[in-house]
Amino acid sequence: MEIKRIYNNNVVVAVNGADGPEMIAIGKGLAFQKKPGDSIEQEKVEKIFTLEDSGVMTRLEKLVKDIPSVYLSISEEVVEMIRRDSDLKISEDLYITLTDHISMSLEREKNHVICENPLLLEIRQFYKEEFMLARKAGEIIWKKMGIRISEEEMGFIALHIVNASMDQRASCTIQSIQMVRDILQIVSEYFDVNLDETSIPYDRFVRHLQFFARRVLGEGSVQSADEFLFTLGRSQYPVAYGCAEKIGDYVKKTYHKDMTNAEKGFLVYHIINTLSVH
Repeated sequence: MEIKRIYNNNVVVAVNGADGPEMIAIGKGLAFQKKPGDSIEQEKVEKIFTLEDSGVMTRLEKLVKDIPSVYLSISEEVVEMIRRDSDLKISEDLYITLTDHISMSLEREKNHVICENPLLLEIRQFYKEEFMLARKAGEIIWKKMGIRISEEEMGFIALHIVNASMDQRASCTIQSIQMVRDILQIVSEYFDVNLDETSIPYDRFVRHLQFFARRVLGEGSVQSADEFLFTLGRSQYPVAYGCAEKIGDYVKKTYHKDMTNAEKGFLVYHIINTLSVH
């Protein structure tokens, strides 16, 4: 194995033979007193990354130049765990998004910086498998770094897993944009208001709708026994609940999908918060 590019003492890009694929090799002191063209001491190699997507490989190279190589090792272990413990088909992009996020997450945890995750409730409710995998990722981080990450950070990791496993076809994306636009229009007309697009509650509502649209278009509605927000919304906020029902009618008519009570409960929650700024 021959060194092609050196990023630091511990990370190099290497090849096996002149026509072999490029790979990222990681190991303590792997490139110490080495130069491009030199051979790698195999006993020093701890991890090797070879990706099929050359674009992802290039982006990953740029990333590992600026962060400790241990973060890439953690990401690789997390990806292996996901493939072993689930049936999710994940893209190689997850190596990049996970490595980048873990780097930032651990810096926040070291500095005791709390990063609010406004979608944590929805993530735990509607992406239970991904959140469970994110918890396992948290255990891997703990074993590697001795740092416990928060549930908020686990929620962000779960979202990266969701994004890496979802179908990103253009037609689905266009439909998703249209659905979000239509639902916002339904809310605006139902309450006869112009929604404040600069408000934080509006931004959170839009993000919720984006994931809601993905569920409807990609996975369908999620069955859940947790209907607390639905029960509360129907009894305490009947007008907002009526709007959620109207949205449910739209989804049924347009996309032939039934909304669960839990979905309606979250819609009521976001509608109330979005309208509170008016």
